[in-house]
Amino acid sequence: MVTVKFVRDDGKEFLIDNVTWKIPSDGLVGFDSVPHEIKTQANAQMDGSKTQSKRVAEKDRTVTAVLVNRNLNSTMREIVQRFFGVKRDFKVYVNYNGNEKYCEGSLYDFSMPTENIYGFITMEVTILSPQPYLLSVDEFGKNIGGLEGGLEFDFEIPETGIEFDRFAFAQEVDISNDGDVETFMRAVMIAKGEVVNPTLKKGDYFIRILDTMQDGDVIEIDFVKTPPTVKKNGVNIIGKTTRDSNFKDMVLSIGTNTIGYEADTGDTALDVYIYYNKRYGGM
Repeated sequence: MVTVKFVRDDGKEFLIDNVTWKIPSDGLVGFDSVPHEIKTQANAQMDGSKTQSKRVAEKDRTVTAVLVNRNLNSTMREIVQRFFGVKRDFKVYVNYNGNEKYCEGSLYDFSMPTENIYGFITMEVTILSPQPYLLSVDEFGKNIGGLEGGLEFDFEIPETGIEFDRFAFAQEVDISNDGDVETFMRAVMIAKGEVVNPTLKKGDYFIRILDTMQDGDVIEIDFVKTPPTVKKNGVNIIGKTTRDSNFKDMVLSIGTNTIGYEADTGDTALDVYIYYNKRYGGM
């Protein structure tokens, strides 16, 4: 069974539920793969060529659905026309036999033929995604600076003890990316006291911010956006990152990635949440 949910940029939703609307056997186009572009150059003195570059271009995907009940033709035509409109952005969630992924992009094409007002209504929606991959629905959020387990201290009084939470002083978390390609993360730092010059790390690469956070301050480093952004309480502070900060290599490679943080002072007063979506070539 296939269901498709469109979520518009203002939060409104439209569901192709396989009951009122049904998707025909050829109703999903472009959800099986992404376009590969490989550029080569012929070898000057040998057979064959050498690869110059590989990239995956933007991707358009089309959903076709048929209205099951012709008595709803007039009502549904108006609802659908108003929902999709023009110049709108959407997230498209596809559940294909229990496997759910989504893509996002802009409305590229929309049609709802008017030839026969008594026939079954068919609509066709095409979304163009500049970021071509399908994404996992779960953002897999992890708190690097969270509390772990419990640590019990026993006293001399028999059968007496106190249960404490303890901080993850290693300040690192392993993130598993078992998607089809590398992906990008969004880091949210929340101060629970004074934190001086927080740094986000991945192996030898890091983003260091020359700034003092106070209790309640939030810094968000978003590598998903192009170019990446660094904001404190919603205000751009990318100019406070050090010159040796490396945005290019802070990617989540396929496999296990160790992400950590530190600060000049106050690192135990910092919660750091890492969010990421796995990326796939098809359903």
